[in-house]
Amino acid sequence: MTGFSDITKSWMALCILFLLWAVPVVTSAQTASQNLPVKKMIADSLLDFEVDNLGKLYLIGANGQLKKLDQNFDSVGLFNDIRRFGPLQGIDVSNPLKVLLFYKAFNTIQILDRFLNVRSTLDLRKAGILQVSAITQSYDNNIWIFDELDSKIKKVDEAGKLLLESNDFRVLFNEPLQPYKLEDYNKYLYAYDANIGLLVMDYFGAYRNMIPFIGWKNLHGISKGIVATDEEGLVYYQPGQLELKKQSLPKNLLDSKKIRVHNQLLYVLGNDGRLRIYVLPG
Repeated sequence: MTGFSDITKSWMALCILFLLWAVPVVTSAQTASQNLPVKKMIADSLLDFEVDNLGKLYLIGANGQLKKLDQNFDSVGLFNDIRRFGPLQGIDVSNPLKVLLFYKAFNTIQILDRFLNVRSTLDLRKAGILQVSAITQSYDNNIWIFDELDSKIKKVDEAGKLLLESNDFRVLFNEPLQPYKLEDYNKYLYAYDANIGLLVMDYFGAYRNMIPFIGWKNLHGISKGIVATDEEGLVYYQPGQLELKKQSLPKNLLDSKKIRVHNQLLYVLGNDGRLRIYVLPG
C-alpha cells in the first residue's frame, strides 16, 4: 500500500507541474485608483460604441444613428440607417477603412466605407449560411463568421463566396462551441465562448489551442495579444506567454455596459448611456 501511495503522489505531482506549464500564470495585479482621471465624457444616450486602432470613436445612439468622431472628438461621419435590418448585433472597426455592421436576426452584414457610406450589403442566407453568432474582419480584408449550424468558422468575401473553413468543432470539443466574439488580431484568430474558454487559431482557421478562460467580457485585440475583463478588472493575454497579466478596476466600472482599452485610455459605456474615457495608470 505504501508503494502504491508513493506512485500516486508522484503522478499527481507530475500532473500539477504540467498544468502549471500549460496554463498561463496570473501575475500580481496592479490596483487601479478608485478615482481614475476622466479625460472626456460623452452624454449622448448611447446603446453601443467601438474605438478603432487610430483612436477614432464610433457611437451607436438611441436615436438610431451611427456617429464617427475623430481623435479630437469632432464628428467626421454619420450613418442614419442602422435599423434597416432589425437590431444591430455589433459593429466591427478593426479596419478603419471598412466598417462592418452585423444584424444577427437577418444574417446580414452592412459594409461601410471610412465616411460611413454604404459600400455593399451581404445577405449570408443567400450564401447558404443561415445562423451566424459572430463576425470579424480578417487580416486580408475578408470576413470571418461563425456558422452555428455547421459549428465551423468560415471566411467569406464581400459577395459571400466561401474562401475557407475550419474543421467541425463538434468533433474537437465535448460541448457545443457558441462564441459571442471573434477577433482577428496580430497573426491569430480568436473565438471566445464565456462558458468554455478562448479558442486560438492561426490565420487559416487551423486549431492551435483552447484555454479555459471562463466568464470574460469585453474581449478585444491590444498590443501583441488580447484584453478582456473578469470579476476583478482587466486581463491581458498574449499567445506564447505563460504569464496572464491583470490590472484591477473599480467595481462600479466593471458593472458597466461595455469597456474598451486603447493607448492607456479606458473607454467605459455606463448603464446610463454615457461614455466616459479614463486615463489608466502607467
